Formats: sequence, C-alpha cells, structure tokens
Amino acid sequence: MHVYSHQLAHLAGVSAAQVRRDFMTIGYSGSPNRGYEVKTCLASIGSLLEGSGCQDVALIGVGRLGRALLAHFSGKQQMLRIAVAFDADPAVVGSSLDGCEVRAAETIEKTVADLGIRIGILAVPPEAAQPAAAALVRAGVRSIVNFAAVPLRVPEEVFVDYMDITSALESAAFFAREGTGKGSVPEDVAETEMDPIIRTIDSLLARSDMKLEDLAQRIGARVLTPGAPAGVVVAKVYAGDRVSDLLNEASDKTLLVTNLANLQMVRVAELMDVPGICFVDGIDPEPDIIELARVNNTMILVSPVGVFETCGLIFRVLSENGQALENG
Repeated sequence: MHVYSHQLAHLAGVSAAQVRRDFMTIGYSGSPNRGYEVKTCLASIGSLLEGSGCQDVALIGVGRLGRALLAHFSGKQQMLRIAVAFDADPAVVGSSLDGCEVRAAETIEKTVADLGIRIGILAVPPEAAQPAAAALVRAGVRSIVNFAAVPLRVPEEVFVDYMDITSALESAAFFAREGTGKGSVPEDVAETEMDPIIRTIDSLLARSDMKLEDLAQRIGARVLTPGAPAGVVVAKVYAGDRVSDLLNEASDKTLLVTNLANLQMVRVAELMDVPGICFVDGIDPEPDIIELARVNNTMILVSPVGVFETCGLIFRVLSENGQALENG
C-alpha cells in the first residue's frame, strides 16, 4: 500500500511540501509515481522515534490524571515505560499502581538520577510544577511533558512539551460559537482547526497596513516592550507553541501568539526577525524575558485571554477595520 504526500498533508493539516521535508529529515524518500510505501514509512518513523531500546519515564503526580496515564501506558508501549511515579500524598506513597511503584516526592532527584531516567511527565497542580521540574533537571532529565497549565523555567538544553487542555477547550469553545452564527469566518477557508481564522486574519492583514502597536491597543493587550523604533506593519499571525512550526512560518512581519512565556521563544523570535510576541492569559513574563526582548527590539504584548480568544479578537478588529475602509 502506498500513500502520497498530499494525502498525508490533508490528514495532518499541513502542506505537502512540509510532509516531504519531514520525510527527508528522517532519511526516507518515496517515489514520484507511487508515493510512500506505508509499511516502510512506518518502520522509518518508528526507528526515529523509538531509538535503539526501551526508555524509562518518571511520572510526577498520581492523581486522577496521573493514574489515567499509568493505566494508558501499562503493557501498551514497548519502547516507553513509566518506571517510577512520585506523589506528595503519604496515603499513596509505597503503593503500586498498574504495576508502577509510587515513591515520595522528596526523593525525585535521587531516585531519577540513580535510575538514569531522562524523561519526565508532570501531572501535578500548577504550583507544584516548577519545583518538580527543577528536581527532574537536577537529576539529569532532558525532556519533560508538562500537563500543568504553567510555563516552566528550565535550561535551554531541556526540551519541554506543553499539553495544555485549557487551550484545547478554548479552541473548541471559539469554533462552537463561530458555528452558531456568532462569528463570520468565511466558508471557503473553513478547513481544519485553527486554519480558518488564521488564514482569514492573514488575508485581512494583507489589506490593512496595521502597525503592531495599533493592533495591540485595539485588542486590549498590555505592551511591555516597545519593539522597533519606527514600528512594524504586521502581515501574518502565527498562533501556537511548536518551535519547529514557527521556524517554518515566521518572518519579519509575523506576530507570534503563544502560551509559552519563556526565553526560548524570544530567542527564536530574534533568529527569525519576528517583530512581536503576544503572550496570553494575562501572564507576567520573567524579567530576563523582558530584558532580552528589549535588547532585541522585540515587542512583547500580553493578552488578557487565551490563544484562541486572542486570535478571535484580532479577527474581529481586522474585520471591523476592513469594513470601515470599505465604507469610508
């Protein structure tokens, strides 16, 4: 069985060119006439993701979410195994859940170091996420999956993947409202997930000549750093937290809207000449983030609402501006 890049692109919501570039990255190439052989393709991806052997994972937090993760991984993943779990509740410390031993939270650093674990999962309340992440980093962990709804301060070499359920619900809520007639996203761009509103925003921006500082004021965002002295006309919005996607999408006229208020995002913005970053949910970025943005002439905005609500505000502002120009 074979599959073409444009078919995979449609399923993934990306371009066919992006699919071909990704396959080139993993060293797999298909045939122009027949596409990609599915079995060989899956084997190549599996080899890249799984590596040469089983990897152990440390789970921090065995509340309802943590137990669901333990149940999910129990006996189902051959190359990833939750080897040990930690919790602050004495009632569960010392027990075994789905075959996984639960140890005291204060032993994270020593236990993880002794076991040589390099991957951690945070399934803890927001206030416990940073201390737990710091303990994992000190123990030698180099990758963290974070289910807590807060950004983490970790060294640059530590990879963090944020699993933000709140943002997913915001997305669902926004498009539910659009679907009930409270919005006006054109049908001809209503394809997948965030694509409709982003494509429409980019189309409206192309006709608006709106400067970044004016857009910030119109959506009610706080401006923490001034950006380029002469101002920048923004022509594109990228909404998301994946650095790899940002590297493909960004330009010197792109506004980045993201949950991740960390130094990595500011450095990527510098690399790609991104003029502005809009953090969300009213967060107060750390002083070192503000200082780096100021040095780089990157405008830092803070929206009082989430990613999808912020994009909704941008869409409405640009729609109103376009109507005003047509009527004027």
